[in-house]
Amino acid sequence: MPPHLRQTLTDIGAYEGPGAYDAFLSALGGSLARLPILISRAEVALDVSDLNADQLRHALRTAVQDAGQDVWAAWPAERTAVRVAYRAVLDRLDDLWYPSTDDLLIIDGDERVLVLDHEERLFLTRADARLQIYSVEERDGATATCIVRCVGGVVRVGQRFGVGPDKVTLKGILCYERPVDFVDPPHSAKVWLTGRSVGLLEEGSVITAA
Repeated sequence: MPPHLRQTLTDIGAYEGPGAYDAFLSALGGSLARLPILISRAEVALDVSDLNADQLRHALRTAVQDAGQDVWAAWPAERTAVRVAYRAVLDRLDDLWYPSTDDLLIIDGDERVLVLDHEERLFLTRADARLQIYSVEERDGATATCIVRCVGGVVRVGQRFGVGPDKVTLKGILCYERPVDFVDPPHSAKVWLTGRSVGLLEEGSVITAA
């Protein structure tokens, strides 16, 4: 862990509320065990061992643009996760990540995952989108209406989810009686799923976007 991590997080206005690390894991896809799989399908993989601090900041900004957004920043070895401005992470990167020592994970609002690992590699990948079925309200042929909770990533209309040997498609999301394009952890929603496998949906099951 960076030696002055706690003080640095205070200085940059990071927020670590109750259950923050568990909420970070939910955004990642439910478990840190998913990380090797996410890295295996990385869109960007860079060796950053020869980059200076400014070059590394540029690489991070290229991967995820600084638009003034808040992100999850996490140090898995310490089970520490905070909500913090991405700009602040970039500005104080020297105090938040030590090469050859730390793993730093960042998740933005578009479920993109940045990994700066202790082997001085940078990966850009995406978190798993996962839904837990609370109840199946209605089922008619190849369509099911369900009450769900998002338990990982960001779930969007149009995504396909593995159910049994087949896939189902998310056709619509209703939150607080209003149609929306996406739902993120830990929010609940009513959704409409279509596909031949909707008959396999059951209370308590968790489905993952394909």
